[in-house]
Amino acid sequence: MVKCTAAMEVVLSSCNRCPSTSWLAVGSVKMQCSWTGNGINPIVLFVELRDPSFLHGQEGDEHSFSKGHTRVQNMGVDLVVGQMMVASSSTLGDHSDKIESLRVPPVLQRTRFSTHEIISSPGFLKPEALVRYLGKMDSITRKQMQTYWEGKDEVKAFPLAKTLTLSLACRFFLGSDDPERIARLVSNFDDVTLGMHSIPLSFPGTTFYRATKAAAAICKELGIVIREKRARMAEGEQAQDILSHTILATDPSGNHMTEAEIAGKIMGLLVAGYSQVATAMTFFMKYVGQRPDIYAKILTEQTEVATAKKEGELLDWDDIQKMKYSWNVIYEVMRLTPPIQGAFREALTDFTYAGYTIPKGWKIYWTVSTTNKNPKYFPDPENIDPSRYDDGKAFPPFTFVPFGAGPGMCPGKEYARLAILTFVHNVVTRFKWEVVFPEEKIGGDMMPIPEKGLPIRLQSHSC
Repeated sequence: MVKCTAAMEVVLSSCNRCPSTSWLAVGSVKMQCSWTGNGINPIVLFVELRDPSFLHGQEGDEHSFSKGHTRVQNMGVDLVVGQMMVASSSTLGDHSDKIESLRVPPVLQRTRFSTHEIISSPGFLKPEALVRYLGKMDSITRKQMQTYWEGKDEVKAFPLAKTLTLSLACRFFLGSDDPERIARLVSNFDDVTLGMHSIPLSFPGTTFYRATKAAAAICKELGIVIREKRARMAEGEQAQDILSHTILATDPSGNHMTEAEIAGKIMGLLVAGYSQVATAMTFFMKYVGQRPDIYAKILTEQTEVATAKKEGELLDWDDIQKMKYSWNVIYEVMRLTPPIQGAFREALTDFTYAGYTIPKGWKIYWTVSTTNKNPKYFPDPENIDPSRYDDGKAFPPFTFVPFGAGPGMCPGKEYARLAILTFVHNVVTRFKWEVVFPEEKIGGDMMPIPEKGLPIRLQSHSC
């Protein structure tokens, strides 16, 4: 038994005769230790975190992201979505046979059809590729502003941000001319997102069980999209989106992915491309809506961009580069309220961290919150101060990692930056707003969720 304290809030054991679940208490903290298979490989669950420690702070970030500290490995969306699809096999009906290809050992899943390789090899997420998509991103954002925001006195920012970002992700990853087709499944994507950060216990009532049901519904719709895309490609349509490239991809043996594998990859990309971006947009509305001084500076910057454009002209790459202050504000938003509190990792070798021995194969939770509000790196940490990121200022390595770092850098960073800044431009140049409930409770275990959806009152600049 590895030693455990209330601060660490982890229960671990290597006994393979333990019951499937056991409850233990350390001090006043109650926690659950769950087991997979015969109990040899434990899954760790943190409950009532008073000090979200384990892997945290500068040292924890370095363990998670540095090339020189390869003792931990990102669990990634591939394995988690794969687990959901396997767990949801009973709900797939006639398509249940198609998930058999996912029933392979984890070591093989990590090397077969890597999502990172799929999105990187054609350079879909490189700036030069994203430039071609920026105009369409602006066009979709404008349309959603006209449909859901303009003419309204009050809206809920969080659900509208999710609808927007899922529509953008569907257009970019699927090449869909009807992005709202998948966006209608937004509640299912919410369940999958929560399931990706939960203990994979699939029985009624658990978060993971709900995620498996949601994954089945999404995959059913994606299966139709995939078959339609294949038919168009057979008629000569060029591969210009990630779905097309995924359909064409082969493993070292020359085998193509099954429909279920493609659906799993695309679902993972859609989840990653929408939820965290929507959260950043939402809390931008919250913090800026409570800081008129910051709003005024953003409006000045965005107005300069807008006045340099011709009537109806869409945003381009040069416009994005002029939004430096706006992006500094976004950095502060993500520092104060990270779109995701952390992520699961897996130990590749035995190692020692903060006096604790972590055995190979054990699951680890890395958390960002304590680093982001450490006054050693961020003086007056609860204050929004965009000047922290002015040119010439730098933080010590691994103290601010909103998109990861080093080999663990998020490949979708530039995509997220373009989506968020396009939203900022469109909302700020149209409206001034105030937060209806400044003290609205923020729920969510792994991801921040405004309980009321963040209602805001809009005042149009045209009025």
